[in-house]
Amino acid sequence: MTFGEYLHMKRIEAKITIRSFASMVGISPSFLCDLESGSRAFPENSKKVPDLLEKMIKTLQLSENDSEIFKNYAKESMLLGNRVPTEISEYLKSVPEAQQALRLANEKSVKKEEWEKFIKILKEK
Repeated sequence: MTFGEYLHMKRIEAKITIRSFASMVGISPSFLCDLESGSRAFPENSKKVPDLLEKMIKTLQLSENDSEIFKNYAKESMLLGNRVPTEISEYLKSVPEAQQALRLANEKSVKKEEWEKFIKILKEK
């Protein structure tokens, strides 16, 4: 499930229209529609992001658990955005180990040469 799908599901469960919800959280209906459809990623370079997330959570009256899930999907949306090809983002969503491997590679500052060795190993399979 994506951030947009989760947002859509929770908005429908709360019985709130797109226009009403957009107005309640201070965004345009078209921006909300783009978020829900996945054609736009949750904004990552805005000082308003934490406020927008909290407004959405409060408006949807999400439980603590649902709030955490919502925030995680938003973070995923910010990270993946539209910069990653669909087949890659789908693979990352479906294989948690791939996500873990990329996080570790990032934390350990894996160099290009190490990636090339890894790719060579995969190609030999």
